[in-house]
Amino acid sequence: EVKVSSLNRSHGQPSYGGRLELVSAEEGLVLINELYLEDYLKKVIPSEMPPSYEKEALKAQAVCARTFAYMQIQSNTYQQYGAHVDDSTNFQVYNNAQEDSRTSEAVDETYGQMLLYEGEPITTYYFSTSCGITADGGVWGGDPGITPYLKNAVLQPGRKSVDFSSDEAFAAFIRQMDYPAYDSSFPYYRWNVTTDAGILTENIEGIGTVESIQVTERGLSGVAKTLLVKGSQGEKTISGQDRIRSALGDARLTIHLKNGKTSSGASSLPSGFLTVEEAGTNESGMKQFKIHGGGFGHGVGMSQNGAQGMAREGIGYEEILKFFYDGVVVEQIE
Repeated sequence: EVKVSSLNRSHGQPSYGGRLELVSAEEGLVLINELYLEDYLKKVIPSEMPPSYEKEALKAQAVCARTFAYMQIQSNTYQQYGAHVDDSTNFQVYNNAQEDSRTSEAVDETYGQMLLYEGEPITTYYFSTSCGITADGGVWGGDPGITPYLKNAVLQPGRKSVDFSSDEAFAAFIRQMDYPAYDSSFPYYRWNVTTDAGILTENIEGIGTVESIQVTERGLSGVAKTLLVKGSQGEKTISGQDRIRSALGDARLTIHLKNGKTSSGASSLPSGFLTVEEAGTNESGMKQFKIHGGGFGHGVGMSQNGAQGMAREGIGYEEILKFFYDGVVVEQIE
């Protein structure tokens, strides 16, 4: 392998197998790593899931990552560089953590296996932690019918669906700290944060001082789809969970997690599964808002910590995958 000393990852300076290409572009030098898909996966899985996780969870992650990579290869996003993907969360995190024997075994033991729906590979979205529910494929505003294998489901045996599209129903649900789910033991399963009108006014421009916030539309899973923010000089509707998370989040905020610990420094909130309520004023007389939320990530497809919770209960990787992706089969592709 070739070590690239000008780069730094969580484990230090990364090294790369396969072939390395340097391409001169307007913005600088582009480093392209060309390698076999299975070798790529061996540096994706430990970067996306802790190698200490149960083997069946790691194998589920391997099949997800392989299928996701295949679909990204078809999309050919970086064709101008002769590449398919980058190494960030825009696609899948690659070579951020060192290759590990347990994750490499998970790749080898699922060699060539992908998820198919009606004979075709699927887009295997996955995320860190649920709030007890997964969202359907329409969470980003598209037609959920295009991805029928991505469905709203409770992370409990039986995979029942729920309707938390009303603000009242979701608010009652998200305040249940111990709502049973496969990933309910993880810190980000429930979280809360208090922000104020000053911070919100800085981040949401064009409406003056923020006076009120209301989620006006939710998906069946309860994920916020539109947010109405009223200010002293007007109002603004923010659409899409990513924009909502960014508008309400700020690196100065302290997020309180289910396990009693805190997290800070993130410019965006952990998830769009949230509700907002007024919480009086701070010592400066500034109006405060308390946000109750759950989960970490977009909430579509497989919850990685949900897969870990299922594996702890003795559930195999194929059953885990079929739980999160409805109607799929696991097949080895030659």
